Amino acid sequence: MVSILLSTVMDELGAALATIEGLRVKSYTEQRINPPMATVNLPRVITYDSTYGRGSDDIEIPIVVHAGRFDAESSRNAISQYVDGRGGTSVKEAIEGHVPAAGSYDIAHVMDAQFLISAVAGVDYLTATFRVRLVGKG
Repeated sequence: MVSILLSTVMDELGAALATIEGLRVKSYTEQRINPPMATVNLPRVITYDSTYGRGSDDIEIPIVVHAGRFDAESSRNAISQYVDGRGGTSVKEAIEGHVPAAGSYDIAHVMDAQFLISAVAGVDYLTATFRVRLVGKG
């Protein structure tokens, strides 16, 4: 992944998420949230030289899905669809099934989803943060 810009990798994840009908997607952290909305955030960690001799690098990127107000039943119902392991609204299926532009990354794996209440501009949202591990040529 060294030869590919981080922004390109984030854009590819955004393109994968854009296949989920009705989900607004930003390939960067956004201050204004309009649920349902996903943001692709900067990596938590980049691990260089995961295999010997610059064979591969790993990047762990968080994707946050804002479903709606944390106290609404509709938000709970919406977030349930995005965390499902399969189906047309599954974040996992959209990311792992996406074919990225040549050289962006080789493997994408959604490791887990964590639920949080996130305050943005004074509004508390129900969110799911997905940890996505990408592996690519070093």
